[in-house]
Amino acid sequence: MAKPQHPSAEPISGQSASEVFRDFLEHTPGGLFRYHADAEGAIDFASQELITMMGCADRAEFDALTGGCFAGLVHPDDRQHVLDSIDEQISHGDTDSVVYRLNRADGRELWVDDRGRHVVDAQGQPWFYVTVVDVTEKVADERELKRARERMEILTALSNDVVFDIECATGNAQVFGDFADRFGRAPRQDDFVVRRRCHADCHLKIQVHDLDQLMEAIGDDSLVDFETSTEGPDGEPVWFRYQSVVLYDDDGNAVRHVGRLLDTHEMMMRESQFRRKAERDSLTGLFNRSAALNRMDTALKSGTPQFTFFLIDVDDFKGINDTYGHPEGDRVLVELAEFLTAAMRREDVVARLGGDEFAVFANGLAPGPALDRIMDHLVRGPFAAQRATDGSAPAGPAPSITVGAACCPGGDEVTFEQVYALADEALYEAKQAGKAQSRLRVVG
Repeated sequence: MAKPQHPSAEPISGQSASEVFRDFLEHTPGGLFRYHADAEGAIDFASQELITMMGCADRAEFDALTGGCFAGLVHPDDRQHVLDSIDEQISHGDTDSVVYRLNRADGRELWVDDRGRHVVDAQGQPWFYVTVVDVTEKVADERELKRARERMEILTALSNDVVFDIECATGNAQVFGDFADRFGRAPRQDDFVVRRRCHADCHLKIQVHDLDQLMEAIGDDSLVDFETSTEGPDGEPVWFRYQSVVLYDDDGNAVRHVGRLLDTHEMMMRESQFRRKAERDSLTGLFNRSAALNRMDTALKSGTPQFTFFLIDVDDFKGINDTYGHPEGDRVLVELAEFLTAAMRREDVVARLGGDEFAVFANGLAPGPALDRIMDHLVRGPFAAQRATDGSAPAGPAPSITVGAACCPGGDEVTFEQVYALADEALYEAKQAGKAQSRLRVVG
């Protein structure tokens, strides 16, 4: 049996070895080049593939773009880092590996993986022999993976949540978030495998990623965290929690803005309902005494320039309860509350202070015809039409209303206690004058 023949070293196409080698250099995927390993870094050979990768038609365009040297082949923003990295690697061996952007003629971003070898020829001349491969898609994927990892870490830290990622084949379990702070101990396997999700046994090797260093790097100045709302499709507010951080480079320039919008609408609606119940009078639905006084005091402390404060009292209310009973007395209070709400603006504070005493705080209302009209309207009250019947006794109570008011025309700093005392004096004076009347005191 004849022995198999070894492939001939000669090219089967009839080309010489040197021709094949030259053809090989020109058509190998990626770029090939050689340059002098000195300060100038002059390129003495560049394959056509590299010239094409640079966006050039021929060697003349390539040399014009790069200056015929290695540094000119690298994007200016990457150049110094690449040169320093190569010098550092060659100081420990004869090979180097760097990733950078080419300085393309059309400015398009193209990343390459550069693998070089430092060689000294027989004449003592040092060279770099280099291959470069297009890794633009790989760099984009790695960049997006890094961004996704950063997003996950930032949002985990913002939310105070714990996130885990388990690799079934190896049992490697990555835990992100301050588990020990949340639960007072280190994580265990049964924290994450809480019920059988598959038939394989789990033996986890848990690695906890501490996010404290990340949050320290972010800094308090770049962190924003607050509740807000936006208008929904029905015109009503939709509540959410806004959290975001700004990431900066070493020079203090903003490079990333990462955040999230947490759905807190149901929680805010529940809180709003609880707050409304706590602030509202259970019978009339108006602000109760505590809530009203807080709002008035806040307005005064914020420097409200002019306002009017009304005290409204039902005349002979005790007699209504005694004669008609408490249900009729409650009906009178509810009707008066509805009357005051309709008579005043939406932004005015209308409150039941207790019993048959009501109050209104009207911001921006100063002495003048408008105030006079409001005073007259309030005194007539909701029962004026019922009292002006043909003289027959009304079917139910139709009490008159007495009003005392204190008006601040602006320019004077006053406390709520001072305003309340003036309005109370005006109310007492109106009562003494025969009720169903109004009196006004002006501050200052």
